Amino acid sequence: MTRYRADENLPYFCTITILDWTPIFIEARYIDPLIESLTYCRDKKGLQLFAFVVMPNHIHLIAAAPDLHALIRDFKRFTSRSIHDRLVADGRSSTLAWLERAAQPARSEQGQFSLWQDGFHPHAISTRPLFEQKLRYLHDNPTRKGLVAKPEDWWYSSASWYAGRPDVCLPMDLLEM
Repeated sequence: MTRYRADENLPYFCTITILDWTPIFIEARYIDPLIESLTYCRDKKGLQLFAFVVMPNHIHLIAAAPDLHALIRDFKRFTSRSIHDRLVADGRSSTLAWLERAAQPARSEQGQFSLWQDGFHPHAISTRPLFEQKLRYLHDNPTRKGLVAKPEDWWYSSASWYAGRPDVCLPMDLLEM
């Protein structure tokens, strides 16, 4: 049994990481499947999305769902296939080879493409102060990495939604605690 479980009816801070921390999300073409899948999961699978940020090699979410483990599994499966198809179409053979070497041997032997590390490390958020701390951490990630000067300037993040900007990548659900 995994150390991290999302069994309670709470929001969770989650981290989903690319194999070997490979920087794949450096172009909108490779990020768009993530946004499309999050939108689909919100519309069709009961995902409540309270915050997110896409970094070059990982994503953070604050989210809740009736079965968060199954939802993240499906999200990872869909985005892995979509991004793989785009990497192939773009002739990114060195990136594909790198990911193949980083994949677990059992997956590689079965001919399965892997993009994501196993798991998503859910941490339950049970109080408003904990939510705000995780929200700051998540939104400050692009500024800590020197990608933007202000968190709300990073398009692939919920920071602009929380800053009240009219044009956002994805609208968020309100968390009531």
